[in-house]
Amino acid sequence: MENKLEIKFKNQKQSFEILEDSLLVDLNTMKHQMEYKIPFDEIKNDIYTVRSKGDKKEAFLYLSIFFNIILSLFIFFENYKFDLIYLYSITFPLTLVLTLFFNKINKGFEEKHIESSKILYFIYTKKYTSEIDAFIKYLFEKRNAFFKAKYFLIDPVLPYNIQYERYVWLYTNKYITQYEFDEIKEDLDKYFNFNPSI
Repeated sequence: MENKLEIKFKNQKQSFEILEDSLLVDLNTMKHQMEYKIPFDEIKNDIYTVRSKGDKKEAFLYLSIFFNIILSLFIFFENYKFDLIYLYSITFPLTLVLTLFFNKINKGFEEKHIESSKILYFIYTKKYTSEIDAFIKYLFEKRNAFFKAKYFLIDPVLPYNIQYERYVWLYTNKYITQYEFDEIKEDLDKYFNFNPSI
């Protein structure tokens, strides 16, 4: 699986890269223009989808073009003394086209958010749906593997209760399975109950 994802949608661009212990995010969208890292510790499991409205500047641009075309046609028809019924027959299809554009802009697009300490969302269009879902799955796998490598071991220096709490934390956050929890707890108990004099 690729540890990079790039999303391009109209004049917006997002890029994400999974690093050893964090996620590098570069947003160049209508709402955000920033680059930062999110440590794995700050990426939660909650995912939700939000519908975002389209670009208002684009809507005003289409509206301006529409009225300029109508005004130009009106001036043209007045100068050459054409009957205004022709203007109306041209204006009606143009109004339909404008309505379709406005409907498309107003429909907007979906954003898939992951709860974290910093802004983390993906522009979720049909073109990128499978790539985004696969990337999110891989991100969670890498994050879980990072936590397992960091906390899923028996440390001879740390007290029993601190290590036990780590394993409970790993299990409750679904970084390890019930079986893995039972195995490591059993190993921890054996380690701390070991008496070399027996």
